[in-house]
Amino acid sequence: MIHNKPFRSFIQHSDNELLIFGTDNFPQFPNRDGAILSRCNRALAVAGNQDLVVLRTALDRDYQDWLHANGLGTDHIVEYGAQSDEMTLSEMIVKNPDPILAVISKFGRAPVYVPWFSGRMEKVAANILGADLFGSSESLTRTYNDKVSFKHLCRQLGISTIEGDVFEVSPEKTKNYFQFEKKIRRHLSKTHTVIVRGALGEAGMSLYKTAGDDIPELYRQIADTGEKVLIIEPFEDVISSPNDQWIIGRAGNISHMGIREQVCEKRMVYIGTLKGEPYPPAVCEAISKASLKIVTHMSRSGYTGVVGIDYIVTANSAYPVENNARFNGSTYVGMIIENIENKLSSSIPYWKFLKLKTTPISFPELVTKLRPILYDNGKLNCVFPYDCKTLPVSGNLGVIILATDIERMHHLEKEVKKLGIKR
Repeated sequence: MIHNKPFRSFIQHSDNELLIFGTDNFPQFPNRDGAILSRCNRALAVAGNQDLVVLRTALDRDYQDWLHANGLGTDHIVEYGAQSDEMTLSEMIVKNPDPILAVISKFGRAPVYVPWFSGRMEKVAANILGADLFGSSESLTRTYNDKVSFKHLCRQLGISTIEGDVFEVSPEKTKNYFQFEKKIRRHLSKTHTVIVRGALGEAGMSLYKTAGDDIPELYRQIADTGEKVLIIEPFEDVISSPNDQWIIGRAGNISHMGIREQVCEKRMVYIGTLKGEPYPPAVCEAISKASLKIVTHMSRSGYTGVVGIDYIVTANSAYPVENNARFNGSTYVGMIIENIENKLSSSIPYWKFLKLKTTPISFPELVTKLRPILYDNGKLNCVFPYDCKTLPVSGNLGVIILATDIERMHHLEKEVKKLGIKR
């Protein structure tokens, strides 16, 4: 079921449609804090020249110029220039849809709104724009994203999961802490480390582990976040962490986008993705069989959009651990790769996406630093900078390493580290 058509062809039904990318991740986090940044700029390298990109803040013009110099990106951009994170992008669109409506009127093509995550306001924004929504209802999206309900679904479908406990956090109840400690101690009697995950936590948030020596501090830390529901499980000896991506189209059609290896820091927090190294056939078969059951259930329930199911592979089996019922971080990377492959007229055998950090610098300074290995208008064995909006302030960025083989990939990764760009 692996597709042989561009990813965007499952979103766009014809050339008479205008794709409107609104890749704001704020709707995914109803209780935001300073650690969460809007990342609408991710769509800049994804969009084709006939697409529209909508930004919460201002355009990074240096990055945009670099994309254009390499034959990528679009000139059709709407900037809302937000100075705070009080509103999501979809809320801004609902408040002032006129800039987007003007672009839609100019092109005369049927609009399709393509958000990162489908919440209530994404549907409202699509309606105001007179657009189809490449997404689902908020209730469906949150049901599948919730780790507890996802675990229940897997069991209903006969899919094995890690044995664990669901725990409701109620700090106002005196006995609640002792119940929390009891559940952790029960797992620690059989394993060295326990992992605690928030039911709705994403991107390394609401993710904790303990060996039992810090349970009071851990409970207080979790209670202070306002987390309500937790999953408590043994911390398994993980061999690999595959992400299996699928897409359910606007007509309910299901397509398999492929299995990729997640790069995780301390075996917990996602920091990147590797594509190219094949998994053993037995692992691929087990994952694909389980995923097909899940996405078939989702399609029948009316879900539309990207599905990224995270697994852990142990010595005993492959277990699904969460369902990213939204665009995944590597979804956009995959679309960028397709744009580059179109320029090369050939496939890219290996690519690796990494979240990295350097000293705060401007994008032109980054280009100068990376010059010997920088992507240049469709070449292989190079580094493609991505998600660089906060680079001048925080030094955070993403890089995509494109390579013909795994040895060249390792070499390029070492070269990037030598330049002071690393975790």
